Amino acid sequence: MVSFEPLSPMAEELRGLLTEHLPWSPVDYVPGISLQGDRAIFAEQLTAPLASENDLRIVAPVRDVGRVAVFAQRLPWDSDFFGLEIARLDGVFPLEPPLHRPAADLAPAVAGLLEQARSRGIRYLFAHVDPRDQALLRALGQHGFALIETRLHYHLSVQIVHYLRLPDHLPQMASGFRLATEEDLPSLKRVARESVNPYDRFHGDPLLDRATVDRLMETWIERSVTGEFADLTIVPDVERPTAFITYRFHKQHWPRWGLHLAQVVLSAVSPEALGWFAAVGPEVHRHLRAEGVQHCFGKTQITLGLDSAAQFGKGEHIFRIAL
Repeated sequence: MVSFEPLSPMAEELRGLLTEHLPWSPVDYVPGISLQGDRAIFAEQLTAPLASENDLRIVAPVRDVGRVAVFAQRLPWDSDFFGLEIARLDGVFPLEPPLHRPAADLAPAVAGLLEQARSRGIRYLFAHVDPRDQALLRALGQHGFALIETRLHYHLSVQIVHYLRLPDHLPQMASGFRLATEEDLPSLKRVARESVNPYDRFHGDPLLDRATVDRLMETWIERSVTGEFADLTIVPDVERPTAFITYRFHKQHWPRWGLHLAQVVLSAVSPEALGWFAAVGPEVHRHLRAEGVQHCFGKTQITLGLDSAAQFGKGEHIFRIAL
């Protein structure tokens, strides 16, 4: 049995430590971003109040390091959707600087989390890991976590006109774009379901039921169009669009980022619509500028590479274990 204690009583107290000393944060690769502001946002996310049934955060002792904080939580929406108790590991950091200890043996901390997760009925635990976090990468490997996705985070300015390489035969819908409506959902759900990306963590994990993953893709685009999962969903300006791209503006973070940054969240395109976004990209960026956006960020898989408009930001590894 691993020795650990709950983290939640000290979560708020840890926020200042994390804000000042986190070694990385979600969008620290974007040029011009306030690193302290991004650390503060990440620290608040790690230490936010959680319902007791979702709070898996613990503090565990680690030899030659001292006490370390393990930030993990049950995901209620995901658990309900898949009918499977799902949790996410968000990070493991010492309680004293420096918070990056590449030579540390974090296996006991991960063992504590696994014990906590099993006792709470978690059956699927995944983790997003920065490639710089060598200690956590080793610890997850020691405990049998499987690598299911390697991500590539990218960024691009919307204040510069980017011209992408166009296909030899542009689709008929290449002439423009418009905002998606609920009337578009039948065709958008079809393209979300059928345009399979075999390298993302959902399609790339054989433990997840394919029919449920298809339904997840349909749900994401539906809730994006209705404004729950996205602030903006654009589609080709045709009657039954078969391509889309969604954005979240994160305006609540703009003051602390010191940059008006928007996220590219979800996109899909049918074979007949290939080349649409390359054709309308400059006009889309004009629309984003009108919303106040200065820069965009997003993620793809390293296996898919980057288009010529985007710049490499950082990598990220996605691991999971079945309990």
